[in-house]
Amino acid sequence: MASELEVLVCNDGSADETGAIAASAAAHDPRVRLLDRQANRGIEASLRALYANARCEWVFLMSADRQWPMDSLVDLAAAAEHGADFVIGVRSNKREVYTPYRQLVSWGYERIVRALGAPGGDPGSIKLARRELLHASVASRGVFAEGERIVRAARSGARVVEVPVEFQRRGAGKATGARRDVVTRALVDAVRVTASLTLGWPRPKLPTPDV
Repeated sequence: MASELEVLVCNDGSADETGAIAASAAAHDPRVRLLDRQANRGIEASLRALYANARCEWVFLMSADRQWPMDSLVDLAAAAEHGADFVIGVRSNKREVYTPYRQLVSWGYERIVRALGAPGGDPGSIKLARRELLHASVASRGVFAEGERIVRAARSGARVVEVPVEFQRRGAGKATGARRDVVTRALVDAVRVTASLTLGWPRPKLPTPDV
């Protein structure tokens, strides 16, 4: 059981009441903190900010689109208690939820990450990891950074494990991870990371949060 807890919410320029609801919760509970952006900066910038601002030793990443039940944390935490440093929640039922195109993008992402040395795939899923493995230096400039963090964690000697988790259709928000421009940037980043790991250039840098 954790002796310390915080809930860190990143409101990435939402047009709904997300910011107000999170601000109200933070005002009534000091364990809740809000990172509030007036303009949308995208998922990678949000993750970078969350990892940099987290205060606890362990970080559990959960999206707000209701695709994973919160009790998934129980199984991830059990793996951490058994010695894991980085736990990935693997979605085994993607075919039931994703379109064929999204399945292809996800499959390709996983294959690249595994080829670079990660023992676990599905980097876009929920995860529980030591903070220093998430707020870490990367060569990626976009969403491929999530996969790169897993690769670098494994290469550093961290124990990376997979845990099957329930995955549901999106209950809120709009998916942007499979847009063609996002996929193109991810492929460019995959080349950058490969060069960084094999040639030492470009050198990974610790991401700077924008909030």
